[in-house]
Amino acid sequence: MKDKLRTFTEFSQSLFPHEIDYLLSIQQFQKEENLNLLKVIHHNAHCPQQPRSFDPSIDKRTYSYLKNWIQENLRKNDVDAFYEWLTGIEKSIMNDYIETKAEKDLLSVMAHLKPTAYYFMKFYRVLQHYRDYLIVRNRVINYQRVSEYLSHYSENYLRSQTINNKMNDAAEKVIFKKVRVPEEFQVWEQLFASTYYDESLDGYTRYRALIRLTILYYTHREFDKLKIVYQHLDEQFKTPVFYSPRILANYYANKAMIHSKLEELSEAEYFGRLSLRYKNNDYLFYLINLIDVMLKAKKPIGALRLMNEAVEEFRRSGNHYYRIGFASYYIRTLSALHQNAKAAEYGETFLQGFKDEILEFRWHLFFSTLFEALFKSEKYGRIIHLVNRFRLINREKQLKGTHQYLPILQMFYAASEYMQGSMSEEEAYITLSQLIKELSPKRITSQKTQDLLETIQKATPDIVHRLKSEFKLIFESHTYKQSGTIVETTTGNTF
Repeated sequence: MKDKLRTFTEFSQSLFPHEIDYLLSIQQFQKEENLNLLKVIHHNAHCPQQPRSFDPSIDKRTYSYLKNWIQENLRKNDVDAFYEWLTGIEKSIMNDYIETKAEKDLLSVMAHLKPTAYYFMKFYRVLQHYRDYLIVRNRVINYQRVSEYLSHYSENYLRSQTINNKMNDAAEKVIFKKVRVPEEFQVWEQLFASTYYDESLDGYTRYRALIRLTILYYTHREFDKLKIVYQHLDEQFKTPVFYSPRILANYYANKAMIHSKLEELSEAEYFGRLSLRYKNNDYLFYLINLIDVMLKAKKPIGALRLMNEAVEEFRRSGNHYYRIGFASYYIRTLSALHQNAKAAEYGETFLQGFKDEILEFRWHLFFSTLFEALFKSEKYGRIIHLVNRFRLINREKQLKGTHQYLPILQMFYAASEYMQGSMSEEEAYITLSQLIKELSPKRITSQKTQDLLETIQKATPDIVHRLKSEFKLIFESHTYKQSGTIVETTTGNTF
C-alpha cells in the first residue's frame, strides 16, 4: 500500500491547481472517500508548503478509481488531445481510407461541436475534406449532414479566419517592435483585447489574441493592464474553454513574468515552479523565467541547482533563442555566487562556439551578462575588445526609442576605458551622465539600472557617487530596494 500511496502522491503532485478546481466543480461522487481524496489533492495543489497526507486505510481500489476518473475527465476536455485525434482523422481521409468507427465518431462530434470550441477552425477544415471524400463515393446522407453543418457555420469560420489574418499582420509589427506611436499601440490593443474577450469566437483565435496582447503589454511595460487580463483568464481556466496541460504551463509561465515585473517575487516563484511541471519544447524558456525570479529573490544556490538539473534539456535543445538565454542566466547565476572567473570563462567558451547565433538572436542579453562577469573579474581590456570587434555600441544605439533600451554595454565600455586609462575621470563621468539622461525616470530607477551602477561603483566609486548625487531627486522619488549581500556558497556541478 505504501508503494501505491507513493505512486498516487506523485500523480497528484503532477496536477495543476486549475485542473483540480475544474474537477471539483464537476464531481458528483456518491462515495464520500472519493470527494475527501480530491479535496486533499486540491489543498496540496494550492498550499504546497502545508501538504496533507493521504489516508492509508482507504482501499487501494479507491485510489485507482479516482486516478482513472481524473485522467479520463481531463482527457475529455484536453484541446490538444482533441487536435491529435482530429489530425489522425484528417490523415485517414486524405489517404482515402477512414474506418467506419472513425466516421461515426466524427459525425458524433459534429452534432455538438460549436464555433466556440477551441479547435473549431481545424474541425471545420477537416469536415470540408470529409465532404469531398463523401461526394465522390456518392454517400448522400452523410454528405448532406456535413454540408448542412458547413453551411450553417460558414460565417463563423470566415469571421475567425479574417480575424486571424488581421492578427498575423499585426503580430509582425508588435513582435518585431515596429509599434512606434501611441495610436498604433491603441489599434493593436483594441484588436487583441476585443478578440480575446469575444466569447462567440473559437478558443484558438481568442488564445492567439491573448498571447499577442501579452507581448504588446509586456513590450510596452503595461503590467497593470496585463494583470487585469490574466485575472480574467484565471477564471476561464476553471472551465474547459482553453484547457490543456500545455496551455496551462504557458499561462503559469506568463503569470510568473507578470508578478516578477511587479516585484511580487513569492507569487512569481510559485507560478514559475508550476510551469515546470509539464515538459514541452518551451521548458527551457519557462526555466529561465524562474531563474530570473530566483536571482531577484537572492536565491542563487537554488537557481544553480535547477540549471544543473536541466543540463540535458539545454544540450538537446535546437532552439538557439532558449539556449542563449539559458547560457546567459548561467553566467549571471555564477556571478551572483561570486564565481566571476568561472562565469567569464564559461561565457567566453560559449561565445566561441555560438558567435553567429548570439549575434542573430539574443546578443544584448548575452553580452550584458558576460560584461558583468568580465568587469567584476577586472578584465576591462577584454570588454573593450569585444565591443569593438562586434560593433556593439552601434547595435545598442539602434535600440533607442524602444521600451527595452538600456545602455548597459555603453556604460560598461565607458567604465572599462576609464579603468584602462583611455578616458579621464571627468570624461567617463560626462559619458555615463549623458547615457543616464537619455532614460526615463522609471528606467533610471529600475532594478537593472541600480544593479548596473552597483557593479560599476565597485571599480569607480567616485564617479558613481557623483552620478547618484546628480540624479538624487529622481532616485529619491522612487522606492529602491537595496541589494542584499549573498552569503551562500555552493559546490554544485557545472557544465
